[in-house]
Amino acid sequence: MAKKKAAHGGARLGAGRKPSEDGPSVPVTATVPESLVTALEAIAEAEGWSRSKAVTEAIRLLVARKKR
Repeated sequence: MAKKKAAHGGARLGAGRKPSEDGPSVPVTATVPESLVTALEAIAEAEGWSRSKAVTEAIRLLVARKKR
């Protein structure tokens, strides 16, 4: 019996999400006061960011401040 061909041609070179300048992303789960989430979402909306991007930027600022 003959083998069936794949339904698609396989992965394309350069396809998919581009890697971040900081390396691969990992999920982080945290419990945060609702008031902080509301404030963070307001900032994210004003900047045109996702919530994830806003959290990343907040962590980046904290890490930079602590390195000084």
